[in-house]
Formats: sequence, structure tokens, C-alpha cells
Amino acid sequence: METKIERRALERKPLNFAVKYFYLPPEANPPSTRTIDLSLDGALIEALDPLQQGASVAFFIVTPEHQVVDVRAKVVHARAAESAPFYAGVRFTYISAADRAILEQAIGSAVRNYS
Repeated sequence: METKIERRALERKPLNFAVKYFYLPPEANPPSTRTIDLSLDGALIEALDPLQQGASVAFFIVTPEHQVVDVRAKVVHARAAESAPFYAGVRFTYISAADRAILEQAIGSAVRNYS
């Protein structure tokens, strides 16, 4: 039997938080997808367009309490699919200290509510 080796520093939790993408020029009502799983240093996210491994991405995570976390990330892996939704595993490369605190509190709260 094959053993899966976890390479993440932090365990991801199966949390469904909204993801809003940046578009240039900005849109008044940007499309929304969701996280499949989430930790303080990465996530598996739905994407509306295929993302390439190594690509840099920027998006917002909206917590269940409607707080917005501004994230920059690098695509670590992408799942091939014929059509949307596409899936991408991302490692966060930048989150401000304030946004990281919001995300930490939201993950903790969501995990407690699911337990």
C-alpha cells in the first residue's frame, strides 16, 4: 500500500470559503468560486480558468463572517479538466499580518463549528 507523504507545513482543513479574483480592469461584481481546503499557508481552490503550475495569482478569500483576506499565491499544482471549475493547489506567498490573523481566527472558528 502506498503511503501519502504530507509536504505541507500546516494541515489543511476542508473549508468552503468564497474566493474572489482580481480582474484588470476591475469589475464591479467579480466572479466568485470557493476553497476546497485551506490552511494558513495554502489552499486548494476552484478556478474559472485553467491555472498553470508556477503561475502567480492574487485573490480575496471571504470568510463566513464576511471579512476579506487579500492573498498572493503561487500555483503548486493544477488538476487538468475539460471545463470549469478547474482546481489549483496554491501556496500563499504574501498575506499581511492583519489578514493572516483574520484567516487564522476564521479557520479556527470554522473547524470548531464542524467538530
